[in-house]
Amino acid sequence: MNVQVVEPRADILVESTRSIGYTFESALADIIDNSIGNGATHIDVRFSSIQPRYIAILDDGCGMTPDELIIAMRYGSKNVKDQRAESDLGRFGLGLKTASLSQCRKLTVISKKNNIISAASWDLDFIIEQQGWSLKVYDYDEMVNQYNKAIPRILDELNAYESGTIVIWEDFDKMLEGASEPDTLFDEKISIARSHLELIYHNFLDKTSKSPIELRFNYRSLAVKDPFLTKHPGTQPLSEEYIKLEGHNIRVKPYILPYLNKLTRNDIELLGTLDDLRNKQGIYVYRNNRLIIWGTWFRLDTKNELNKLARIRVDIPNSLDHIWDIDIKKSTASLPNSIKQNLRSIVIRAIESSERVYIHQGNKLINDEYDHVWILREHKGENSFEINKELLIYKAFLESLSTDQAKQFKALIKLMEATVPFKAAYTLLAKNEETFDKDYSDEAKNIIANLSGLPGIDSEKLYEELNKIDFFAKYSKVLNLGR
Repeated sequence: MNVQVVEPRADILVESTRSIGYTFESALADIIDNSIGNGATHIDVRFSSIQPRYIAILDDGCGMTPDELIIAMRYGSKNVKDQRAESDLGRFGLGLKTASLSQCRKLTVISKKNNIISAASWDLDFIIEQQGWSLKVYDYDEMVNQYNKAIPRILDELNAYESGTIVIWEDFDKMLEGASEPDTLFDEKISIARSHLELIYHNFLDKTSKSPIELRFNYRSLAVKDPFLTKHPGTQPLSEEYIKLEGHNIRVKPYILPYLNKLTRNDIELLGTLDDLRNKQGIYVYRNNRLIIWGTWFRLDTKNELNKLARIRVDIPNSLDHIWDIDIKKSTASLPNSIKQNLRSIVIRAIESSERVYIHQGNKLINDEYDHVWILREHKGENSFEINKELLIYKAFLESLSTDQAKQFKALIKLMEATVPFKAAYTLLAKNEETFDKDYSDEAKNIIANLSGLPGIDSEKLYEELNKIDFFAKYSKVLNLGR
């Protein structure tokens, strides 16, 4: 048997790996994963949207020696089957290269370790020119000449660290492909990435966490976007549970978010939008404290309005990557069949808790001290709303009608009761509780004026009765003015 080594063509292979589905924000996150995995506590993302455009990620991690840097620049620098440190956020040893070159044509890495600074770059145009795996390796003077002016102070800041690394992206073809206004698109992508990183790294950005990091964009610190609002007094944390899989514990912690009327504008901004509140319900999978997938029930249930307050945190170790089918971008995963049943029971309990919040809120609106124009009836498990026929004003008006008029009026009321638009009102209310908070002061005045002539009710009795009705309780000033 003869053995022949068949090396892939560098230009074709590199170009093909540029289109595996990275978004700008997921590509940037892959680089930051490396920084965190290498022990960084300070990570600075520097960028310029005007020419010469660049993105540079500086960290104070453990850094690399010249030999280690060359290994890191190799495609497939890690074996996926190798045992890794618990803090390792990497997966295939491809992220640095594939993530970077999915956005730009030139990737440069500068690293410091043991007081030695080394640098190397993959330049796609140079690879095509050389027709091989030709890695540019720079000496210190070449580095200074090329980057000291282009990215102000960044080499000085690396020098100030005991160790660290800079990852630099240049020549943005993929990232800005087809853009008529590249500067604007660049800034938009930076803004999206900022929000994305505030969410997926919220555990690391929380200064009270065990291993906090500082992450900045052009010297501005990122905020913490906690999808569970764990510090909100209205959030309900449910019991923590563990699912055993291949000798490893999977931690499951459900949360029930506060009802909408308990959320401040800032709370809603942290969660996204009111639409996000519905769309992002479900399971949140964390791998080594880093959020990798969220806003899905993994087909254990479906998204609906009553479920939208339920969010379930699932923490998995990197040792179970193969079971969860974590992809190279660390943005998709598949729920293992072996834990579906255990997780389904937790999901059901969380959803029931979310539904109870809505039911409780509805009961609070119905079971209060006021007389209601509409009352809730339950018959054989079915709910319906009816006009409250015990209201004195209803009885008085009915008695003022002739027999035929009373029949017609009752038929009209039945039609109204049978056609209450439950679904439309429910959907609108679930999207925004303020939808029906219109000011009816003028209508209240007109109603009072028109009811004043009801037979059998003097003005004092009328105002006494109106004060008991929920609608007029909101307009007590109108009632008092009419007396």
